[in-house]
Amino acid sequence: MKRLILLAPLIIILSGCADFFYQPERSRKWPDLGVQIAVVTVPDKTGGAVRRDFLIRGVRPGTPAENAGVKAGDLLVSLDGRLINSVSVALDVMRSKTKMDTVLLVVERDGETRQFLISLANAALRSEI
Repeated sequence: MKRLILLAPLIIILSGCADFFYQPERSRKWPDLGVQIAVVTVPDKTGGAVRRDFLIRGVRPGTPAENAGVKAGDLLVSLDGRLINSVSVALDVMRSKTKMDTVLLVVERDGETRQFLISLANAALRSEI
């Protein structure tokens, strides 16, 4: 019984340490495409329904997006065939990628749809947005 009483505090301390050290979301890193996105709310012409566009407001130098030709002002349409209707969709796609992958980025620029197949081999890794 004395052993059990002595082990209980040790078990509690160790379980707290496990929670502290094991944080998979913080330790998981994904390739950084190199774009900064702004969510723009656009009312339709009648003033009724509202549409949200995902504007690429910046492209960091030396990143896969810049190397592929993505420009600030492009509207993000889809990533790997997934329509971008929220920032979380874009994050989900990028979090599923590794540096061995490519990503198909579709944007709208000057009324035209453009596609970029982007290699993530030279992408920096990140763990936060």
